[in-house]
Amino acid sequence: MERRLFVKRLSVLTTGTLALSGSNIYALETNTISNNIDFTPFSLVNNKITLKGNFIDSKTFEPISSVKLIAKIKKNRFFPLNQSLESTDSSYSIESGFNVSNTKVNEKISIQIEAEGYKPYKNTIYLSAKGCYIHSEEWNYNPNFKPEFIPKNSSSENETISSFNFHLVKI
Repeated sequence: MERRLFVKRLSVLTTGTLALSGSNIYALETNTISNNIDFTPFSLVNNKITLKGNFIDSKTFEPISSVKLIAKIKKNRFFPLNQSLESTDSSYSIESGFNVSNTKVNEKISIQIEAEGYKPYKNTIYLSAKGCYIHSEEWNYNPNFKPEFIPKNSSSENETISSFNFHLVKI
């Protein structure tokens, strides 16, 4: 009986929270027309990180226009965040941040990229207060990926800017 009462109260609380939120805090997916995805937490941020770059062809190094990027991150167990953008000028930007009191060292972001005429890209990047790092599976997607293509990180006091170009492989 106590379990039923607990479940009933929890469902009322959850429904009320979702109904009264009035913003997209709890939204599962957000489409972005601009080239920016913002995963910045709502709490105070001591270290801001910005990942910027372009979508380029792995052979010719030419920019690729008309690319769709989907980024998935789990801030907590209950509300995963999915944001997508459609780039028409081959550029992108992902923003996030960390605070001192947060025990989380890095954020794991699953990236999916779709572009016409190119293999679908699925990989993981890691954002930390020190910069951006890529998963070793990058070489499985693009065997011609070179170590000089890894993210370049530059840090100041409260901000880290990383630059990384996604090298997409033609079908």
